Amino acid sequence: MSSLMVCCLLLIFGLLCEGREVLVGGKSSTWKVPESTDETLNHWSERTRFKIGDTLLWKYNAENDSVMQVREKDYERCDRSEPIRGYKDGHTKIELKRSGPFYFISGEHGHCQRGEKLRVVVLSPNHNRTNAAAPAPAHAHAPADGHANAHITNKGNSYRLNGSWSLVATACLVLLPLGLFGFVQL
Repeated sequence: MSSLMVCCLLLIFGLLCEGREVLVGGKSSTWKVPESTDETLNHWSERTRFKIGDTLLWKYNAENDSVMQVREKDYERCDRSEPIRGYKDGHTKIELKRSGPFYFISGEHGHCQRGEKLRVVVLSPNHNRTNAAAPAPAHAHAPADGHANAHITNKGNSYRLNGSWSLVATACLVLLPLGLFGFVQL
C-alpha cells in the first residue's frame, strides 16, 4: 500500500474520531432557571448521546449566571461550596474526557434549587461501535413538537483537526497533488 494511501486513510480515521461541540439545551440561553418542570435540561440530556471527546458549550448571561461542575452529592443537594470547577464567562466549553456521568449546577444562589442543573452521561467507547444514531432511551421525554434537536456540530465551523492530525492533514494536502502529477514517487 502506498504511503499516500496510508496518509489519506489516517486523515479519514482522524476526522471520524473527532469529538463534537454540543450546545447545551440545543440553543443559546438555555442555561437558566427552567420555566416549568416539563422541559428541563436533563430531559434534553437524556435524548442526546454524548461520547468521549465531545465538548459541551454553554451560552448564557455572565452578569447573572455561572456554571459549576460538581460531584454527584453536591448536584443532588445543590451545594455550591466545593465545586470541581467554576465558570462565569458566558461562553463556557467543557470537554468530556471520560465515560460516565458529569454533574453541573448554576453557581448563582437559588438557581439550582429551582431546577437549573444538568446531568450528562458519556457513553463508553464500547457502547456503540457505529456512528449510526442510536434510539433514545425508553425513559426519555420527547418535546412537545416531536423534534429532539441537540444542535451538535463538529468543533468549529468545519472539520478542525487537533494535534498530530493537523500534521497528517498537511502532509496529505502536500503529497496528494505531487503524487497525482508524478512529481513524487511514493
